[in-house]
Amino acid sequence: MVRWEQEGWNGLTEEGTRLAPPAGSAAEAAAYQAMDEKLRPVTQRLRQQQPELALDTLRALRQKGVFQETELWRVYQRAGIAYNQMMDPEKVAEAYWQAVTHPAGMPLRKQQEIYSDYLFTLHYLPQLSDEEFHAKHFLYDALVRTQEKLPHPRARHRHAKLRIGYLAPFFIENVTSYFLAQLLTLYDRDRYEVYCYSLWPDRDALTAEFEKHIHTLRTFPAGTFISAAAQAIYEDEIDILFDVGVHTLGGRTCQVLGYRPAPVQVAGIGYMSTSGMSDVDYFLTDRYLDPPGTHDADFSETLIRLPQSHFCYTPPEQVLRAQGAYHVHAPVVFGSFNKYEKLNVETLSCWREILRRVPEAHFLLKNTTRSPRDERVLRRRLEALGFPPSSYTLERGTHDYLARYHDVDIILDAYPYVGGATTCDALLLGVPVLTRYGARHGERFGLSLVANVGHPEFAAATEQAYIEKAVALARDPERMRALHASLPQEMRRSPVMDFRGYVRAVEQAYEAIWQRWLLTH
Repeated sequence: MVRWEQEGWNGLTEEGTRLAPPAGSAAEAAAYQAMDEKLRPVTQRLRQQQPELALDTLRALRQKGVFQETELWRVYQRAGIAYNQMMDPEKVAEAYWQAVTHPAGMPLRKQQEIYSDYLFTLHYLPQLSDEEFHAKHFLYDALVRTQEKLPHPRARHRHAKLRIGYLAPFFIENVTSYFLAQLLTLYDRDRYEVYCYSLWPDRDALTAEFEKHIHTLRTFPAGTFISAAAQAIYEDEIDILFDVGVHTLGGRTCQVLGYRPAPVQVAGIGYMSTSGMSDVDYFLTDRYLDPPGTHDADFSETLIRLPQSHFCYTPPEQVLRAQGAYHVHAPVVFGSFNKYEKLNVETLSCWREILRRVPEAHFLLKNTTRSPRDERVLRRRLEALGFPPSSYTLERGTHDYLARYHDVDIILDAYPYVGGATTCDALLLGVPVLTRYGARHGERFGLSLVANVGHPEFAAATEQAYIEKAVALARDPERMRALHASLPQEMRRSPVMDFRGYVRAVEQAYEAIWQRWLLTH
């Protein structure tokens, strides 16, 4: 699986994804089979990427009274998947909220999964207040607090080496794996033993590479009970368990942490906000994402603020092999390599104003998937906002997408769901990235990255400042030429790619939180 297919996991947990239905009783299995049969024509439409027809079919079935009250949650969930295919996150969120607030007949595990999908979707909504955003995350705790917790007497944790566990949906080639790579390869072997836990059995060359450096990699077959996965981690006597998935892909990693399989539990890296769980003790961040004295109330966890970057970017081989030579383009070319789902009307309206001020500019908008539907939806949005057809080029995701960075002068980041790996790719390949930031952790990834590379001026606190920075840079070809020449080395020398420094900083944090646990147990 290549990188562009993984940028920004969409969190969906039904047909078309990896997640198998949860294991359960025979009665639950029979109920699922009955619902699946009723929803079969809807599911077929979704598999054929026909969401409008899927919604029409759902409405017709409801009008006929096909669904019982105990099946409505599944109807709303299917509607959410359809709206996701239509790139309408507001309606996705509304449908998922309807699903979780109609829990009759819904297993608790499914309620947890859909609620995690709902929380993930909230990151796309520019109009959502910070207060509501955080409150909805904190509500998740009510879904897991009743689970039985595994006990941790101090006698179980007297190991010669501190046992660190990393829990993820999978350890294959994907964005999060590359942000995690150095923690799995450069750790202090005299002090730590590293274990990895994958909730999917998928493997690739990167999985095999990780296995060379760690103590143990455990994968769980499809249909494994969440409690069984938690028990397996518990039996390894892990001291500190780090969840890098959190609410992505239905939040199954969160569900595991709900059993408290380790005495100290940490979240971060692969998710953009708090877990909202009382069973998670710490969240990894940095001083740019959550400056000291700010945002603590936005997290259910205690914040671990690294002195520099909370990310460590390990470029995949295809980034290092990317070929091409840069020259300043006339007219200037703005680019976006984020998935189209992030390009909401607010972001595109901002870009339309940039085009009004730099009317000769061209936009290269490259998706992270091959979806023709995404392209049609985005084209309609651009047309509705008055973008001349000649002012932009839309491209689907391709394996050689990295070469296209050399055809761009300036990358424009999306908002509020900003880029992560795409920003790192651009900076390493010499392309300046202009990003907007807000108050929330996930809205500040771009700020953290460009500030750590030494260019805080690439970040803007307001839409107006963002527009002005884009216009000013577009009118300064010498500045663009200098940046394209200097950024690759600046990126390599930055804390974002200081592999050993990053691992030592994280290990110092591990020592501190472990000593804190020992003092209280």
